[in-house]
Amino acid sequence: MSRHLSVAKVVLDNPLPHLDRLFDYQIPEELDETCVPGVKVKVKFSGRNMEAWVVERVELTSHHKKLSDITKVISNYPVLMPEVVQLCQIVAARFVGNLTDVLRFAIPPRQAKIEKSHIAESFLPKIDMTNNQTKNSITFPPKYDHVGDLVQLILNAKKSQKQSLVLFPNIHLVEDFVQKISSIEPDLMIQILSAEQEPGIRYKSFLDILRKNVDIVVGTRNAVFAPLSALGLIVIWDDADQNYFSQQSPYWNAREVALLRANLSNCDFLSVGNSESVATNQLIFDQIVERQSIENFKSNDYWPQILTLDNTSADPLERTKRIPNKAWEIIKNGLTQGDVLIQVPRLGYSSNLQCSTCRESARCTSCSGPLLTKDKNSSPECKWCGKVASSWKCRFCNSRQFRISVVGQTKTVEELGKSFPGVKIITSGGSAILRSIEPGHSIVVATPGAEPKSESGYTAAVLLDAYLLLGVPSLAAAEESLRKWLHVLTLVKPESQGGKVFITSESTNRVVQSLIKHDPNWLIDNERQLRQDTGLQPFLTTISLKGDLKEITQLSETFKQYDAVSVIGPRIFEKEELAQIVIGSKEPEEILSKIRSEIIKFSTARTKPVRAHVNAYDIE
Repeated sequence: MSRHLSVAKVVLDNPLPHLDRLFDYQIPEELDETCVPGVKVKVKFSGRNMEAWVVERVELTSHHKKLSDITKVISNYPVLMPEVVQLCQIVAARFVGNLTDVLRFAIPPRQAKIEKSHIAESFLPKIDMTNNQTKNSITFPPKYDHVGDLVQLILNAKKSQKQSLVLFPNIHLVEDFVQKISSIEPDLMIQILSAEQEPGIRYKSFLDILRKNVDIVVGTRNAVFAPLSALGLIVIWDDADQNYFSQQSPYWNAREVALLRANLSNCDFLSVGNSESVATNQLIFDQIVERQSIENFKSNDYWPQILTLDNTSADPLERTKRIPNKAWEIIKNGLTQGDVLIQVPRLGYSSNLQCSTCRESARCTSCSGPLLTKDKNSSPECKWCGKVASSWKCRFCNSRQFRISVVGQTKTVEELGKSFPGVKIITSGGSAILRSIEPGHSIVVATPGAEPKSESGYTAAVLLDAYLLLGVPSLAAAEESLRKWLHVLTLVKPESQGGKVFITSESTNRVVQSLIKHDPNWLIDNERQLRQDTGLQPFLTTISLKGDLKEITQLSETFKQYDAVSVIGPRIFEKEELAQIVIGSKEPEEILSKIRSEIIKFSTARTKPVRAHVNAYDIE
């Protein structure tokens, strides 16, 4: 760096909103060579030692008063790219957060030993060719081999001397995809980047991406900030997955950040999966994203046969059974051909108990939490506090007898074991999740998301207790049920090979209808229209604001003055002594800026913080 650029503009590593801006510091001569943009330094601020990122170097001008010196360069390895800084600033503004909070997701924790041993390759920067940007969404049928299509897109980007970024919701999908594309194109330079990696491995991967000629980065949520120098393609798989939504401030989600980065880098964006998300569907409706179709395929080659309670006996009692006779028949026939998968929504023996006399929910006498049993002979215990209720009695009728109202995985295994003696039963869920099983003639009982793969594909699957998934009191209940059931369909043989899936629900249910139609996006279209009719996200951008009643009331009064803004609340949380409002707006830019300025005022006045949550996975 030229010595005349002797002032460093830094962002303090501090979460206070009123300190979320750039500060100027003098660069001492002895730090001139190492204090470059992208390094982390130590500075004095209000008499305290603080860490900060160097964003830029500028000239000392007459406008500068006496500046404090940079006291130390923590690492002379510049890891913060200018484009990543710019992206993080945009994300902070979009999600009403601080730049320093976003940088913590973008830059992994430093590992000094890794830095010292890391060898950076010298390579020519990729040519920055103009790109006719596209934003597309593709829905793949359950048994469609999508990997080949994605590899071709990655190779097209490489031919244009561009890099690709592919996002998955968990590390297992990342590793599975990398294994597949490595076998198809072994010459591709691939790096995995995930917060689920060990710290040293993660930091080395980050440095390799930053300093080496990488063709593709495959990672989880935080990889959306990967330091790629010539990004040409961003692909996100199943963008509705909750893992894409950060649980830490500023509560960003990977889909929106990927779109922001695609705009910033002028690169292609592609959302793929077995169904669209409601948010992506809204983008298609708004003509921001274009829907692409898979042409010329026979449904029964990619979809299993879907059966429901309508396919059971006309006997009304048959429909009330947890496992109808038709489901038992499908399991029995499926076992003659291979493995059978049973999906149950709950772990344990029973996840809910009721008084057998008055049917009131059985609650803990200490904390009023719900009672459950972990196995057949165990006493009920509280789901919340863990206290064993060995002498429980109903507080309404004094009965000491209880009944199981919601059956768990362990109880299901017991029932299946009695009906199929000698058949191997495998479980997967909780802390004991299997990723694959050897093909055979077994019954696999798994919770949603824990279903192991069978190399030859399951011959049949039964989705038990469908009402538990469909009845979740959540904005995303229908979308989430669809996603979990579609995942099961990807593991079952197609109808042309005899694959069958039985759902313990009526065919009139919207989610079930979309599967019978072989058209998941029929449900998503319907769900998006419902959100529009009720003024909910993604039709509107929603901002949840939570804090002390005084500040929330003040914000509520401020935003009720805006004609194009809806305000729900305030809702009072007495135990936490907090309040909450939810603001909705079709054009949120001005509203987000106003919220940000109000939060900075509260921070300057040293009041308790107000938490802003933009487009949360679910409205709390």
